[in-house]
Amino acid sequence: MADATKVVSAVDKTYADIQSVKTRMTGVTGTLNQLKVAVATALPADASKGQQINVGFVRQELTKAKEAVAKFKEMVREAAENGGGAGGGLPNARRQMKDDKTRTLYERVGGDLNIETGVEIMFNKMLQDSRVRSYFEKNQRKMQQMRKKFFQFISGFFGGPALYDANNIKPAHYHMNITDYHFDALLDVFQASMLELGVHPDATKDAIAACGKIRKDVTTGCTVRMELAQKNMEKGKDGLFKRMGGEEGIAQFMDRVYDLIQVDNRIKSWFSGKNYQAIKEGQRVYLTELLGGPKIYKGKDLVEIHKGMNLSDYEFDCFLANCEKAMSGLGIEDETIDEAIVSMEPVRAALMNRAQGLAAHAKMVDGQNILERFGGEMNVESVVEMMYSGCVGDPRVRFYFEVNKDKIQTIKQKMTQLMVGAFGGPVTYDDSKMRQIHYNMNITDYHFDVVAELLVKAAKDMAVDPEAIMDAQLVVCRVRADITTGCTVRMELAKKKNNTDGMDQLFQRLGGLDGVMAMIDRLYECVERDKRINIFFEGAKLQQIKRSQTDFLIMTLGGPSEFVGRSLEDIHKVLQMTDYHLDCF
Repeated sequence: MADATKVVSAVDKTYADIQSVKTRMTGVTGTLNQLKVAVATALPADASKGQQINVGFVRQELTKAKEAVAKFKEMVREAAENGGGAGGGLPNARRQMKDDKTRTLYERVGGDLNIETGVEIMFNKMLQDSRVRSYFEKNQRKMQQMRKKFFQFISGFFGGPALYDANNIKPAHYHMNITDYHFDALLDVFQASMLELGVHPDATKDAIAACGKIRKDVTTGCTVRMELAQKNMEKGKDGLFKRMGGEEGIAQFMDRVYDLIQVDNRIKSWFSGKNYQAIKEGQRVYLTELLGGPKIYKGKDLVEIHKGMNLSDYEFDCFLANCEKAMSGLGIEDETIDEAIVSMEPVRAALMNRAQGLAAHAKMVDGQNILERFGGEMNVESVVEMMYSGCVGDPRVRFYFEVNKDKIQTIKQKMTQLMVGAFGGPVTYDDSKMRQIHYNMNITDYHFDVVAELLVKAAKDMAVDPEAIMDAQLVVCRVRADITTGCTVRMELAKKKNNTDGMDQLFQRLGGLDGVMAMIDRLYECVERDKRINIFFEGAKLQQIKRSQTDFLIMTLGGPSEFVGRSLEDIHKVLQMTDYHLDCF
């Protein structure tokens, strides 16, 4: 038995050593990749033009790379000499055989070294990932700054040294066109990087869940701007066409776009050897119609034109970035730029000959789609049944699922139809109305993530294949924006209005003191009749509770009252209230 224990211990030790070598190799590879990017950035696309590069910088980076390789060789040599004996292992072995959840997430993922190496792996992956590459392919100095800030944020966010102010995240990303699609891609890359680094799967899962909490800080700006642009376009595109300057303005816009493309090393090769002017003229005519002008485009279908070109999100994102830069340079207002970008976005799928709709994301494995790997429609129906029961029993989302029996059956049926179609089966649910249905409901990412969590739990309880569950979760998350956008936009616009006008204006719009008092009287009439929460408002102290809440609400809504009672935490800590009760209130 003792010999067996030694063997197991030796195997574990060797495995950890291999993972540590792998981690250090990743660091060396990252250094060399940085050098490669630096040289590629410095060199012109046409080497015959003889552009000068920064020789001193390249020499400095080569020296660093040589030092890193030397350290790596020394580490491997020492490990070989020690031969896996006691105390002779490699430093910082990070493939944990167990995950101690009593420790901070910072400690669980391996501290500074693992986070820094993980960020390096992640950035290298993102520079190869067409979904997000355009957001990270910057000059060397900018990329170093981004890496540093990302490392500082993750380190502090996971419980390590607080070196980055998280309040900067939202303003820093507000005017970037980062959608939920891009954010999900980032999480996907981050998860792959952590697992490649050897971080325990449970710690990785919790790290991804933690990063998900900043989703709205990163995507809200784009979500709000694009939704407002979409609302404006629903009134008709003729206004957009006029604000773009009509046909003459769009012609100037296209001239500026193609001036930028000619010096953009990322995409100019797509136009080399082709009739440049003919392409520009064709796009001018097409965009004139797309942006609300006269219907004059007589060219080929976009799918036919771009068939076989193997365009990716990266090239399209670069083109859109040039469009945005061109419009900004022409002095076009931000709101109009947003509308134009929203109008051009649907072209993406046609250019890449990409299938549209949720079912397009149903991943095939060994010739089977998600629905088949899930066990068929009957299994999906059973999973939905269990998930719905979980939602009704979970106070975090119970408020949204506790409805009459007829409506419950309708919701379950639509959920099943949505998932069956999204997983690769027959499409019987029209998801085009999903955003409209949920727009005025206060469903946040918090609520969406809870439902996704309960879906995964139900699928596991049904013994569905783990990989199929993961693929199903990714597909279901595609509807996040349709379900949460309404709440996100309304809340963000309300915050901006209150910040601009002042809370006192909100108080006046509510009718001043008389209006707020009348609202509170009506609120208490409803509360006393509501069996879900009236237990919290019974007894001799009801009037005292009402007076205190009145003072607090008047102050919160911008009125003259100053609430001087105990903190909300002290008042409610013994009441055992949940999200459900607050949602009802």
